[in-house]
Amino acid sequence: MPLVNYSDSEDESNGTPADLQHQNDTNALKRTRDEAEAPSELPPLPSAFYDLYATDTRRSTRDDSSLHGGRKRAIPHKEGNWLTHVYLEWHPTLTESTTLSTLISLVQKAEHAQELSDSDPGIHSSLLSPLGTPLPLHISLSRSLVLVATQRESLLATLTTNIRKAAVRPFDTEATALKWVPNYERTRWFLVLGLAQPEGDELNKLLDACNATAVEFRQPELYSGSGSSENIKDEIENAEGRKHRKKRRRSRRSTSSTKVEAPQDRSEAFHISIAWTLEDPGTAYTDLLQGPDVEAFLDKEVRAMKVRLEGVKVKIGNAVSLVPLAPAKKLDDSHGMLGL
Repeated sequence: MPLVNYSDSEDESNGTPADLQHQNDTNALKRTRDEAEAPSELPPLPSAFYDLYATDTRRSTRDDSSLHGGRKRAIPHKEGNWLTHVYLEWHPTLTESTTLSTLISLVQKAEHAQELSDSDPGIHSSLLSPLGTPLPLHISLSRSLVLVATQRESLLATLTTNIRKAAVRPFDTEATALKWVPNYERTRWFLVLGLAQPEGDELNKLLDACNATAVEFRQPELYSGSGSSENIKDEIENAEGRKHRKKRRRSRRSTSSTKVEAPQDRSEAFHISIAWTLEDPGTAYTDLLQGPDVEAFLDKEVRAMKVRLEGVKVKIGNAVSLVPLAPAKKLDDSHGMLGL
């Protein structure tokens, strides 16, 4: 049996205190140097990671607003229905997320300075997870769509085809304004960043592709009127508006598929939500967004950020699929629902 040669314990004890101190100092210096060379900010998580946790764990068998900060479903859950949403996703860096958090804080400080705290609507940030990590932010490309099980795969396939036909490559945009926007049911109000029209008008092109898909599946279109999102609810409830949309749909069906129409400009409607509240902010809070401190910070810090957009997300129930923005020849046709 071979013997293992261990170092003599006397050799270690023979070192002088000065030698031992020098060794300790060297090790400490090396640790300090390694820490200094380490990156100050962790690399961002891959986009697909957030898709795994895009929906909170269900904690009740019925809709319970108390489990969601008072929020209520715009469309109540019904067995057999699949709520669907199409959107672009932006992943702010930690620095960008901090900048947006500061912007929200400035709005809240302006509120207290004007002694409006008694009517505080309760602003909730959409920027960070409960663990304090930056969350992806969304640009809606559809209203809430309600599908049955048999429509899931076909809608995703149709939408993918329409997006590819739009031939939109990854692009940048930037924030232009800060405003309050309600949802269609006026049950929530969102503090949003309005977006500039990209150089290639990509947002309008993608919205046209998504609305064309919605029409094919007899679903409501997003921003189908000429106004911004603030008056869309009124438009939908207006009978003349409904007649106008039906007439336009018949016109689309009769138009040759080879004809390319210029997209309708809805640039004023596109936005990114950064916070929300359950109460109508009212005129007083709306006016605070034009305050000197808020406007100066918006102009210096927020408008300087580039919003990079590289893919369309399609959330059907709890499943999230990605349609990359890239030339059609570079896209892989092998991926279906969940990217499988």
